[in-house]
Amino acid sequence: MTALALILSAFVAAMGVLAIFFPGRANDIARLFADKTGLWVATAIRAVLGLGLLAAAEDSKAPALLRILGGLILIVAAATLLLGLDRHRRMIDWWLARNRTIQIAWGAAAFALGVFLIYAII
Repeated sequence: MTALALILSAFVAAMGVLAIFFPGRANDIARLFADKTGLWVATAIRAVLGLGLLAAAEDSKAPALLRILGGLILIVAAATLLLGLDRHRRMIDWWLARNRTIQIAWGAAAFALGVFLIYAII
């Protein structure tokens, strides 16, 4: 599970880089999650990352923080399903309507989070 958490953390960092340097491509990827299958895939990614962080927490450099983040990500995964497909689509549309500066800032935050998670897990 730790290896999977590392892979998904690298994915978070990579998506951050993509949002910073290639925002159109990042938006294309976001659009892939706008259907029912995308909702389930997004939920599964979040759930696996959350569980992976919880599993990796004990042997990590920041066990308490990874447990908190893992729990929060699991809550977000559950909330994603509870909110439903329509709200999920509206959140994606809202994100796609943000200007480039906001997307760059969030891309930088995603990159920093992904790199931190990798550092904490290794």
